[in-house]
Amino acid sequence: MRNEVDLAPDGATLRIRFGYRPDLVALVKELPDRRFDGMTKTWSVPARHAEAVYTKLARHLFDFAPDVMSMVAGTMSKPAGAKAAATPAASLRSELPFAGDDESSAATTTSVPDSISVSQLNEKIKDALLGNFAQRIWVTGEVFDFDKNANKQHKYFALVEKGEGASKQKARIEAVMWEGKANEVFRKLAQQAPDFAMRDGIEIRALVKVDFYVPTGRISVHVEDIDPAFTLGKLALNREQILRTLREQGLADANKSLPLPIPPLRIGVLTSPDADGWNDFKKHLESSGVGFAVTIVPVKVQGAEVRATVLAGLRWFAERAADFDCVCILRGGGSRTDLAWFDDMDIALAVARLPLKALIGIGHERDRSVLDEIAHSEKTPTAVAAFLVDTVLGLRRKVAERAVQLQRSVGRLLQREAQWLARSTVSLESGVNARLRGERQRLATATRDLARGSLLALANGKSALATAADKLRTSALKSCERERQALLRASDRGRHAAQRVVERAGDRLERLSLRLRLLDPRKVVARGYALVRDDKGRVLPSASRVEAGQNLVLQMRDGAVRVRAESIEPQS
Repeated sequence: MRNEVDLAPDGATLRIRFGYRPDLVALVKELPDRRFDGMTKTWSVPARHAEAVYTKLARHLFDFAPDVMSMVAGTMSKPAGAKAAATPAASLRSELPFAGDDESSAATTTSVPDSISVSQLNEKIKDALLGNFAQRIWVTGEVFDFDKNANKQHKYFALVEKGEGASKQKARIEAVMWEGKANEVFRKLAQQAPDFAMRDGIEIRALVKVDFYVPTGRISVHVEDIDPAFTLGKLALNREQILRTLREQGLADANKSLPLPIPPLRIGVLTSPDADGWNDFKKHLESSGVGFAVTIVPVKVQGAEVRATVLAGLRWFAERAADFDCVCILRGGGSRTDLAWFDDMDIALAVARLPLKALIGIGHERDRSVLDEIAHSEKTPTAVAAFLVDTVLGLRRKVAERAVQLQRSVGRLLQREAQWLARSTVSLESGVNARLRGERQRLATATRDLARGSLLALANGKSALATAADKLRTSALKSCERERQALLRASDRGRHAAQRVVERAGDRLERLSLRLRLLDPRKVVARGYALVRDDKGRVLPSASRVEAGQNLVLQMRDGAVRVRAESIEPQS
């Protein structure tokens, strides 16, 4: 069974599965609010504890599902207070220019003057408006609410103007591209600028015709053409402004200059788990046979949520820089306007300040974003994977080459040492033999001298030994005679002392024998007394040791009598 953590269908519970291991069981029991399901052999923990689950289990080779990682890193959570976007119709209704007549003035009117209907009023407004805007005009503005209507036949959206460095709308006009005109404009754009694609957030230069819709009194513009060069130029200018700011702050090469740990095996990834680029990246790593440990933190790679989710993911990896070797930011191909979501000042600053080396794989070979300029760029997700694999395999090849070189160097060294050893052995053998011959001659001379000295010493010693033996014999005889006399005297003293001890012991034995005869119970019984015993044969010398009703044995001179004690009368 694989060690894995995924999200239950209820979206509020994490499920933990692993093959039984006592250490992992003890580790999971430390998690807050954990529960065990004996039927499915699965542990469950509330999803609000996702960070604690990751901290406990990540180092034990657990596979975390992408939606779990998005909870851990906080990259895909819905912003607090987010509300559903209003439909185009509702938006239009909220911005109707007319809200009705003043009730107080209507109440004071006593007569009905000449008047026109609402439709007649709107027709006059339309005539006056279109009279001043009879010709089509070029308008610049930021596209808003286009993405949610992109799949509809008619494209309803808005063009907005924002203040310098502000996010609040300064002005807004509703826009529409009718189906026929939309197909014509997009076909033309595809031929002229393949990298251009309409999306929210980009600034466009559009050829429009002003219109006033009489039934609702709504002013709008009909978009009849778009200038792609204007938008692409604005995107390029935005990238250049970001790069200039980074250069001024000294951050343009901060991340690019970071060294890549060797070997880079602990890989962090920021991408969408549903993207083809992620699947290509993962397959390339898996097919390499290298033991990469890959942790994906899901983020948005297109749309307005790109900035928030990528920044959250970068913060998460920065806080755990010690656990990873590098961070890969991946996104597959797309139009230049789609890829421009990554040309963001805050994202660029976060990547530049990231303590981990960033590897960028965004778009196709021809695409170039701000991140490609400030970090290591490999252009595509597959190219990033290939770079990592080549780095590790290259290191492996270098290690193998160094091993071969080391083996050869050691072989040559051993050969030289063997030759030196052979020469040293010959020299040593000659020297030893010469030294042995000299020592042998000295030993022979010393042996002869020792033999002569030994004979002389033995002769001298023999004479001295004979003299000493005579003296020892005389001295020994005198000592033995003295000791014999002392032993005879000690023997006499011992014999007399023993006799006295035996006599005293005999007297004492006689006295004890007499006393024993006098104290013999049989003598007492013979004089008419009785000996009292209990039924176990123990002598009872005192009435206090007899109990009422106890069986007793009276030992008399000519036999024993068995009796029962009726009562006990102590002597006063």
